[in-house]
Amino acid sequence: MPKEDIFFSGDAYFNALFEDIDQAEKCIDIETYIFAADALGERLSQHLIAAAKRGVHVRLLVDGAGTGWQKIPFFDNLRAGGVEVRVYHPFLWRFWQLRYGIIRIHFLLKAFYFFYNANKRNHRKVCVIDQKIGYVGSANISICHLSASQEGKGWRDTIVRLEDIDLRELTTAFNACWSHETVKKRARKINLHNPIRLNNTRRKRRLLYKQLLQHMARCQKRIWIVNSYFVPDNFLLHILKDRARMGVDVRILLPEKADLLIMPWASSAFYASLLEAGVKILEYTPSMLHAKSLQLDDWVMVGSSNLNHRSLLHDLEVDVNIQQKETKLKIEEQFLKDVALSKEISLDSWLKRGWIKKNIGRLFLYLKYWI
Repeated sequence: MPKEDIFFSGDAYFNALFEDIDQAEKCIDIETYIFAADALGERLSQHLIAAAKRGVHVRLLVDGAGTGWQKIPFFDNLRAGGVEVRVYHPFLWRFWQLRYGIIRIHFLLKAFYFFYNANKRNHRKVCVIDQKIGYVGSANISICHLSASQEGKGWRDTIVRLEDIDLRELTTAFNACWSHETVKKRARKINLHNPIRLNNTRRKRRLLYKQLLQHMARCQKRIWIVNSYFVPDNFLLHILKDRARMGVDVRILLPEKADLLIMPWASSAFYASLLEAGVKILEYTPSMLHAKSLQLDDWVMVGSSNLNHRSLLHDLEVDVNIQQKETKLKIEEQFLKDVALSKEISLDSWLKRGWIKKNIGRLFLYLKYWI
């Protein structure tokens, strides 16, 4: 029977990840948006190098935008230790990344290639070990995801560990980015019933989002959203308000403060219309809320996807439909704990805010294609 373990903190997640890496026998594939050269990055590097030295095939794929101005020797040390490293869509002015890019073309053509793909990023956070164990969730490789006792910032994340489940879809998607396969090669038969949801083609993006909206439109009991970057399109906005008016418990949990300063402002542009329709909006106060989860009646999903234009249009994402009843219950319990630590935004308090606070978010919506 497939096994699901759920983690709501970086401490628990990375402890489990390190233990599985240390027991790996054949292969480790790690795909992450950010791999920071901090204490956590150094610690993970040591585990990966140790695995490579005992004969495990270790591959690390990072994104050119997320993994930016690192110490130049950092990834060189990984490579010297036997870990294969590549950068997805390198930035031209980050010269160290060009050594780890897969595209071997003339520099002028690289410039054209970069500008064409600059907005297409790999936002997935995945680790597959021995084709037996898979991790999918919201946590990057950065010390901010650890607790203060571990010198981190205590970010709230959600990560699921999968075991005894078919992980070939994750490996196929990893290989496509690793080898820079064309869209034509990536276009395979789409199975919308697969618990692993990958948006690695335009058609899959469209079908998966359509399916998500259909799930929401059919909800009779609840729509519980946890998201760090919430900039909905008109289709999603309409369904949320419609369901709330029909008496469905629609709650949206967002960060009070985000790592991207403009995001809370952009999200707040939708507060008035949502509150008027009966949607409950809560802002998480203890730390940065970085988790991404949806509870639509009994249909539950966690992963890397935000409800913003980047996730819907540009970025590569991966999510998992939770199958086990026990795991769903844990996610429900964690949501209620998070709500208890959050402040609810009422319509009266929102309308009493100054004109600038109520409307500045609308200015950032002109940038919604990019955020």
